[in-house]
Order: sequence, then structure tokens, then C-alpha cells
Amino acid sequence: MCGICGILRFDQGATVNPAHVNAMSASLMHRGPDDGGLYVNGRVGLGHRRLSIIDIAGGNQPMKTQETGSLQVIVYNGEIYNYRELRRELKGLGHIFKTESDTEVLLTAYGQWGHGCTERLRGMFAFAIWDENNQSLFLARDRMGIKPLYYHLDRRTFVFASEVRAIHRSTLVQTDLDKSVLDAFLTLGYIPGPRTMFKGIRKLMPGHAMTVTVEGQVKRWRYWNFNTVQPANLTFSDAMKRLRELLKHAVQMRLMSDVPLGVFLSGGLDSSAITALMCQLTGKQVKTFSVGYETDDNSNELPFARNIAEVFGTDHHEFILKPYDFLEAIPPMVEMAEEPLVEMPAIALYQLAKAAKPHATVLLSGEGSDEVFGGYGLYQRMLMMEKAFPLLRPLKWFPRHLASGDRIKKYMDWVSSPLAARYRGTSADVTDRIRSSFYTADYRRYVEENRYTDEVFLKYFEDVGHRHKLSQLLYVDSKTWLPDDLLLKADKMTMAASVELRVPFLDHEIVEFVSSLPANYKIRNGEGKFILKKVMEGLLPQEIIYRKKMGFTMPTQRWFAGELLEPAKDIILGGKLTDTGWFQKKYLENMFERHRRGKEDYSRRIFSLLVLYQWLRVFT
Repeated sequence: MCGICGILRFDQGATVNPAHVNAMSASLMHRGPDDGGLYVNGRVGLGHRRLSIIDIAGGNQPMKTQETGSLQVIVYNGEIYNYRELRRELKGLGHIFKTESDTEVLLTAYGQWGHGCTERLRGMFAFAIWDENNQSLFLARDRMGIKPLYYHLDRRTFVFASEVRAIHRSTLVQTDLDKSVLDAFLTLGYIPGPRTMFKGIRKLMPGHAMTVTVEGQVKRWRYWNFNTVQPANLTFSDAMKRLRELLKHAVQMRLMSDVPLGVFLSGGLDSSAITALMCQLTGKQVKTFSVGYETDDNSNELPFARNIAEVFGTDHHEFILKPYDFLEAIPPMVEMAEEPLVEMPAIALYQLAKAAKPHATVLLSGEGSDEVFGGYGLYQRMLMMEKAFPLLRPLKWFPRHLASGDRIKKYMDWVSSPLAARYRGTSADVTDRIRSSFYTADYRRYVEENRYTDEVFLKYFEDVGHRHKLSQLLYVDSKTWLPDDLLLKADKMTMAASVELRVPFLDHEIVEFVSSLPANYKIRNGEGKFILKKVMEGLLPQEIIYRKKMGFTMPTQRWFAGELLEPAKDIILGGKLTDTGWFQKKYLENMFERHRRGKEDYSRRIFSLLVLYQWLRVFT
């Protein structure tokens, strides 16, 4: 796992300053503390920081080849899990390899198949290849968006990196808050791509590639999507058999490593399944890592994680997070994430990654299972609302001022809108009725003129308008919430601790296969992830498979009504946010009072405002 960066200048006679690339690369030291390198030649400069995982001695970057008669140079972040198979195929085509690294395989694959090499890759990756022959950069990002890739483009320069901080360190880019996506953050808790909170900085989208020439010509395209996957004509039994094979193979591929491995274990179905499969496949003691919270039995999943650790005899490690540890961790979390995220578990994930680092450099997790198999209860509620929509639609005209609590306002907006207009993902927190009391009149008018969130979601719903409603929900989440929130959190928090995270459930062959299955294989009789649960029977205890979903939960509702209430109020009402002209102060005061009295749970919105405050303080 690594950090990559680079600069391409468009002006004739312009050259890249090596000091700029070096500064960019140095800012990514946490992503690659083991080694680093630069390639600078005229108008192009590439930088790399390496976390050594495979072929520790031979995989240093930037890596060059002149095998095809033209100089090609790569900087690459990720893992190509099928690189050994690709290596054998390329050797059969006459290619000679000098290392055992997947980096050399990727570079050789580009030389053999050009831009089409991405379609042969199975893994997580973001890379850039400088091709001297056609004087262009070729960049690509993995299918699901597990690895990040940011860029800035203007008339004179193209700058890219694994993280925004490196683009800033180039000294070639000046950025500010992109106010047009602020509502997206407050609504969703993240910014859906390709935009970011930084004006002028974009994300290369998952499953996309692009080329940039020295003349400044840019071409972007999507090389993979799963919205056209054809329905599978399989019995439930045959589908179970095939899924079992795919899961085992996905985990097996992600065990390749020349450094110690482990697994994040919450005690829920997904992480327990990965733990069970790792133990089964390796026949060795697996290292497991869990997080819990001081004096909070309702949120703690530690007993469930301990149960799994005992069943499989793992080398188990636990970390305990306290209320003030949580509050004090918000500033560094925001700096590490760069993009503001309303992801409270991100704090626990970073602390856990730090605790795990002395024991394991590579960790597997169950991330992505809910978006693939339909695990969130919200999916079922949305499907029920869709059936009742013709009867509920008249509620659209119910007077806004008569809906008192925000929870009621949200449901009023939901039940009176069709699915494509209603659904904004599992994390959506702010709807139109809430905006009318939360935002000032001026800012609300601005939001009405800049509906970025609606544009993004409606586009994805159009992609799958022909599919079952559940498939639509899963597709939309896989294109928004998954890459721009969950996977961003997973990458940034673990890489901040110099740990690589692997996510077997997001193997693209699993995603394609499950997408092809009927909806009732995923949700049946109120049971989400139905087929996955059936596959895990006999391998996991029943009480783990069928217990209520929790994940890496946190007791923030209680904390923000108790120990953290006054500190949070001081920050949010202290001026920096209230002076922006975006929020109604009376609403904020009432929010804290209702939360303190237990009238409504505002912990998520309080946290989002704390994150926004810190982001503005650090980045503007």
C-alpha cells in the first residue's frame, strides 16, 4: 500500500521542479513509511511513498520499463490480487520480469494491453503511468473506489495524488471551500464524487480511467459498471454454492502478503465471516482486533467479538475508547480524512488501526457487505414506503410548521416523495422540511439554486431504472455512500496508521454475482443479507448470524447529552459557525436542548457540525 503523486505541465518549455514533487511525496509519508522515490523529467514529475507488502526488496517505485521500446514509468497504490496469473500469461507472451512485484506486472500489462489492462485487474488500485512515446499520463482507479485518487486541472497544470494534502503541497494549487457542496455534506455526511469540499479538486470516479497529454488534452471514461449485469437463472441452493466459492476465493486472494495479517472483528456477521474464512483457509491462528467503549453495555460489541475469538481461537486484541478521547480525536480525524465525514466510527477505526499496527500491517474487514447483500434496515423501510406511496403522496402538502420534531419532518418528506426523489442513502440526515428551520433564508435560497445532491442521485437512479427497487437502492449506495464515505474512511484512517485494509466482500466478481440474484435472495421475510446468512450457517454460531446489526457503533447519544454536551455547545455556538450566515442560531440552541432532554437524538447532527467547524478551521 502506498501514496502516489505527480505533476504534468502543459506550457512549452515549462519544467517540473523536483522540490515540488518531493514535498508532495513527503506529505504522504504515513501512507508509505518504508521507502520513497521520484521521477522528474522535463514537464512530468512522479512521486511515490511505499508501505512494503509484497516483494519487499524488489518492488520500489517509481518503476520504469523500456521493454516495448518506449519509456514507461508507473506510480501505483494498491494490490492486484490476480497478479500471479497475469504474470504467467504475460510470460507466455514473451515478457521477462526482473522482480516478484505486482507493480511490474501492472506496468507490463499496460505495455501489452494498453488502456485495456484495467479490465484484467482484480484488486484495489489507483495508479498513474507516464508513457514517453505518446507524451501522456494514463490514470485509473479500481472498480469499487477502494483506493482514492484526487486531481486538479487547469490550463497550465495537471496535479494528482492519493490525498488532497499532497496537491496542496505542490504549491501550484490554491483552493477554498466549495460552497455549492456544503449542503451535500450536511445532508449526507460526505461529498459524493467527483466533487470535493475543495474548490478545484476532483476525484477520479470508481471504475474510471483518464488520459492527460502534455498539450492539456483530457479524456475520461468508465471501464466497468455492474448496472448491465444479466439476471442469474439459479436456484437458491445453486446460488449459495456459487457464493460460498466466491467468498472463499476472495478471502484466499487477500491473504497474499509478506508481512503479518489480521482482521477487524466487530462481532457482527460480516467481520465474523471473514474471521471464520481466514481461519479455515490458513489453518493458523488469526490476529483479531476489536474496539469497545468505557462503561457502556448497550453499544459495546466486545462480548460478541470475544465469543468469535474464542470459537476460532484467535490472537485477540481490544481497545477501549472514552468520551473525552472521542472529542479530542475529532480534530486529527478531520485532518486525516481531509474530506469532512460524519463518520463517528472513523475515530474508533483510527485508534484501532494504531493499536493493531505493532501486530499486523495488513488487516481484512467486512466493509461493503451491507451495500452488496442488502443489510440495512432502511432498505426494507424504503420498499414498504414505495408500496404505500400512492396513498401517502397527499402528505406532501401537509403544513411544514405543524411537523414539530426533525424525525417527523424527515418521514413526512420521505413518504410524500417517489423513491428516486426520496432516497439519498443510508446516511441522509437533512430533508427539505428540516432545511427550512435549520438553514437561514439566504442560504436556503442558495441551496435551491445549487442542487448538486439531487443531480448525483437522480443520475444513478436513471442508470438502473429498469431494475428491481432493491437493486436500485444497492446500486445508488455503491456509487455514493460506499466509495465517498465508508471506503474513504477506511482508507484514510488505516493509512494514517500505516496499515493496509482489504475488503473481500467488494471483490468485483462477488458484486457482479450478487447483483444478478433475485431480490428475495437478499431480503426475505424481513431478514436482510438472507443468502449470506444461509451460507454462513454451520460456520458461525447462530446467535452471531441472526443477532441485530450494530457494527462499530458508538454511544454518542448519551455522551452528547452528558459529558460532551457543554464542550460541543461551546464549539458550535461559539461564533465560527453561527457567523457564517448558514444556520439559524435558534435552531441550534433548540437542538441541544431537545437532545439533552431526550426528546430526539441529534448526536449525528451535532457531530456533523463539530466536523464542519474543524474542517473550516483547518482548511480555510
